Amino acid sequence: MIESFFRSLEAEGVAYLLISGQAAVLYGASTFSEDIDLWIDPGPDNADALVRALAACGARYYKLTPPLSGEFLREGHGFHFLIPDDPEVFLDVMGCPPRVGSFADARRRARTLATPWGDLPVVGIRDLVALKTTQRMADYPVIDRLVLRELETCRPLSEDDLGWAAEHLYTQEGWDEAMTVAPDLAGRPDPDSALGRYVRTASSGEEAPREVRDGAERELWEKMQAARDADRTHWKNIIDQLRELRRQGLLVPEGTPVAPPGGRPDG
Repeated sequence: MIESFFRSLEAEGVAYLLISGQAAVLYGASTFSEDIDLWIDPGPDNADALVRALAACGARYYKLTPPLSGEFLREGHGFHFLIPDDPEVFLDVMGCPPRVGSFADARRRARTLATPWGDLPVVGIRDLVALKTTQRMADYPVIDRLVLRELETCRPLSEDDLGWAAEHLYTQEGWDEAMTVAPDLAGRPDPDSALGRYVRTASSGEEAPREVRDGAERELWEKMQAARDADRTHWKNIIDQLRELRRQGLLVPEGTPVAPPGGRPDG
């Protein structure tokens, strides 16, 4: 059924990118993801095309989902569906996810990758890293592995490439592995910081003193917490809107079949 759903997206001409967990799996930065996440062009015609594709495969609305309209897409809401399969598959859709630019720009940076459901458009690694910079602790080791994949494929590495990688590495293990691919990363952190002292020592092949390792770990932890707090702040407004929509009875009832634009649900 999932392959049929992606064929429906193609038949309806939906402009979309595969993102989040499945994209991380395809780039070799994660081993498993239960859900499918899509970023779609938030234009109203494209939203209608998505609704037709969902209706064609018998999808149903899942919890905390507003009506799939251009307004809510542009405001950054997520839309949640269940696609019939054995077992059912969770599908999450966004039109304006945080920390990334326009869909059109991301689409130009995207790649077409082979998947179990055919060759599909997949968000580029740098956009995926931005999308994965969330509140979830489990995302940060994945981000480190995505940075490593990007360093492995960018040749030659520019100063901008090194700066981007240094900005998005969040663990000592990530730094250690990344420096085996890009030794010049050792010059990126502030040399007076604990992380700077750590990477310079590690790059020389020596073991950093315990206080330097602890200091570097603390700095990276603080960096991760700042990123998590920023994501939490972003979603607070969305959550407040959802609460108000629920109070007004405007959320789509869970289990409602997706109907084509202008049509009626079948169930």
